[in-house]
Amino acid sequence: MNATDTRDLIRRYVDDVWNRGDLAALEALTVPAFAYRLGGQPARAREALAQFIRGTHVAFPDWRVEILDLIVEDNRAAVRWSGQVTHLGPFRGVPPTGRRITVSGINVYEVSEGRIAVEWEQTDSLGMLQQLGVLPPA
Repeated sequence: MNATDTRDLIRRYVDDVWNRGDLAALEALTVPAFAYRLGGQPARAREALAQFIRGTHVAFPDWRVEILDLIVEDNRAAVRWSGQVTHLGPFRGVPPTGRRITVSGINVYEVSEGRIAVEWEQTDSLGMLQQLGVLPPA
């Protein structure tokens, strides 16, 4: 897979899976043994990520992030992303606040045979919790 194809795959994955919550696209764009790794948490399989995405879209129905940077090298891609979302449903035990917050993070992807095999994510969770009023500002 060349760099252009990898860029197209990652852009489609972010838009279809994360922004639209299209779980059929999650299955189509990832390998069966796909692993999602968020921070230092144990890896999640595809179905566990699907549940996480469903929950994210309940908590933030307007979830949409923009790719700010996309770098591809060999079979890896790195994405820096950001977006503004509104907290309208429960999130990590936090009842809806109605607040509009900024979310941001960096994800790294490993591609195998034209599909995503592994996704590593580092999200600014501290910033999210501060904006939701769960933690005091820095």
